[in-house]
Amino acid sequence: KQWYQRRVAITAGDSTRVHSNRLRMRSACSCGRSISYRSDPFTLESANHEFYMSLSDKCCSTLPQHRLFGRNQLSWMICNIGPASSYQTTVGIEQPGFLLGSQYLLPWDLPPDEAWAPEPKNAWRGKRSVRCYVGYEYECSKGHRFYCTAGGVPVKGSPANMVKENSGGNNVLSDMVLYTTCPSHTNKPLLGQLMRIVVCSPEQVSLSVCLNVSYRNILISLTAPDNVQIPGGKMTVIRLPYVYCDENDNPLPFDIEAYLCKGALIPMRSNRRRNDKK
Repeated sequence: KQWYQRRVAITAGDSTRVHSNRLRMRSACSCGRSISYRSDPFTLESANHEFYMSLSDKCCSTLPQHRLFGRNQLSWMICNIGPASSYQTTVGIEQPGFLLGSQYLLPWDLPPDEAWAPEPKNAWRGKRSVRCYVGYEYECSKGHRFYCTAGGVPVKGSPANMVKENSGGNNVLSDMVLYTTCPSHTNKPLLGQLMRIVVCSPEQVSLSVCLNVSYRNILISLTAPDNVQIPGGKMTVIRLPYVYCDENDNPLPFDIEAYLCKGALIPMRSNRRRNDKK
């Protein structure tokens, strides 16, 4: 109930005063490398822009990034946080706030004959599948972070017991809930919100980002009219909105049935290697 009240409390901007209910949460920055406290937001700008910009100078501003608008509000961002080769499968993502065992990206194997839309179907016949890694990251109000599989089930892995083969591919091909229960052991379970998608792809795989959210029977297209392209060979973070709004910029209240539509990441053949050889 408290979560619901916090969401509906966000209103249109008030130029004469700053609203505050003195609630504070812990949230990670856009790239996820730092965590700080944030006040409960009462405007879309403070929810989706001001907090992340306040941390940007100390962290994210040093990274290649692409700030993007959801309708009229700057609401989400893409950051490159390093080469894809920097991800270690036995270690997982080394960032603050992750629950033990929940920091591992999931393998995403691309079938060579099916996953390359720009290429003729037989162009990759006889070649091995290409492995990427992807993680759908959730974050609760205490700053606990964890990756989930389809259905909002938290990842639980270890160096000795790695996650299931191609489970990341199942995520990409599934609707991912926006809210799920945080697996931290507390007396009062908190809800985690889908806040980031992290993907590592080899140089020959670029990705088209197509973000559509179903929220209270409203389809919100963050990437319309054109999809956003991210290059191969990178570890990339897609930071999602903290608060969603309708076509009139009215904030939408919490909805347990809201989800990110399947197909958020579309693999494409990258020309990087071909161009680098010229």
